[in-house]
Amino acid sequence: MNSNIKVPYQTWMMRLPNAKVLLTGLVMFGLIGLVTFAALREINVATTNNVGTIIEPLRPAFTEAEEAYASALWPIHSDVKLSAVSMTFAGLYYKLGEIDRNTLKSKLKPVAENFEKAAFRLRQIEPPASMEKIHWNYVKAVKLYQDSITEMTKVFDDGRDEHLIAAQAQSEQAATILLKVSSELWPGEYKPN
Repeated sequence: MNSNIKVPYQTWMMRLPNAKVLLTGLVMFGLIGLVTFAALREINVATTNNVGTIIEPLRPAFTEAEEAYASALWPIHSDVKLSAVSMTFAGLYYKLGEIDRNTLKSKLKPVAENFEKAAFRLRQIEPPASMEKIHWNYVKAVKLYQDSITEMTKVFDDGRDEHLIAAQAQSEQAATILLKVSSELWPGEYKPN
């Protein structure tokens, strides 16, 4: 009876891998996992997460000159965004009949002055070579906002809404440029819907 107990125990012990094989397998498994993790971390392509959001690749840090440029542009950017919102609301209030042409004109005058100041301040900034394209795109956006204001002011002369539609198209193009620039310079900035 005692021999019956030893046979299943001995059979079970023979099926267990020895400690060296088990340890070698665990080390290999760990190394493969580590290499896989490192390789996936180093892949520098945009991927999609399980929610469908694009995960951007890591980009190099700004140089000192690039950081200085982004810092100098930030207050201008803040003023331009605020002026763009003011311009949009002035047009909406006019279109909804909440203000008349004279009030629209008085609301657009300081906005036009703010865009002019922004254009002047942009001319004072010297972008590093790596950010010249960004700078000129920003200059273009401000010019589009200025053209949009000019188009909106034509409503004072003839009261035609086509000017507001044309102004909106220019403003939308400028906003698209600003979103691209801001995502390059300030990726964590809040972007309205």
